[in-house]
Amino acid sequence: MRQNWRARGAVSLVSLVAAAAMLMGCESLEQTVLVGLQIAEVSVDLVEEEDRSTVLSGLRAARAMVEDVDTAEEIAIGQSLAARTFASFGEPYDDPALTRYVARVGKLVALQSDRPSLPFSFAVVENERPNALALPGGYVFVSTGLLKRLGSESELAAILGHEIAHVAEKHGLEVTLRDRRISSLIDFAQELDEDMEEYRQFIDLAYEKLAHEGYDQRYEIRADLAGTRYAYRAGYHPEGLLPFLQESARLGNRLTFEVFKTHPDSRRRMEKIRGHLGTLGDYSGFPRLQDRYRRQVLARLR
Repeated sequence: MRQNWRARGAVSLVSLVAAAAMLMGCESLEQTVLVGLQIAEVSVDLVEEEDRSTVLSGLRAARAMVEDVDTAEEIAIGQSLAARTFASFGEPYDDPALTRYVARVGKLVALQSDRPSLPFSFAVVENERPNALALPGGYVFVSTGLLKRLGSESELAAILGHEIAHVAEKHGLEVTLRDRRISSLIDFAQELDEDMEEYRQFIDLAYEKLAHEGYDQRYEIRADLAGTRYAYRAGYHPEGLLPFLQESARLGNRLTFEVFKTHPDSRRRMEKIRGHLGTLGDYSGFPRLQDRYRRQVLARLR
């Protein structure tokens, strides 16, 4: 966020990025723009010579929207979104011991992610609906309703691993920044002290996108696999997501722990996870820790 992207002619790139999006099958913004760059650089006849420098400059600027959000800025966005989350997602659950337990499991799993140095924070909110939400910068929320539906610490580790994966792979940033309403406010960091109203608009729109529209199918599948891998690396039995997804399949995919626009079929998710499990080492002796979860969580939620 060190440059004024809107001043660099990105609007003129609509047709080229659209072509890239079709080639990519609606992949992430960063990947789409990368393909757009490759098209512009290789397919000389596609772009008029006089427009070439503008097109390339704008495409590189669009890609920078995702790449140039540094960790400090990402954490600042997450902090503001976290405050917004407590106002509508649920009040903090009044049990410090339970919250410490969830955070301890979460931080152990987060250390196995691709961004282990990120200062992850975990909060339990009082909400009877099974819900979880991951925010940029490492802020992860789980509801009491979700915790009640789990049966072991390994299941908790896999759920938290799924949320950690959204953060580690910057899914939240990609989902929000590809929204034109939000990307039009992308210069907020440059003028943060001068225009707080613009920043508030950014946070409101970003929260709406993440909490009420959610992640697309491809992000959910990727988070399933990465979260499973993180839990395995942390020493947990890595089949933790399967019981929840099995129950969801039994209920006709009506049970979810995240909001997303298009629900991936639970059976498809289980098939992907089982295929991924086959790539891991022997985990037959890895613990599920049902008794500890019952003592530390379920007994405290009654």
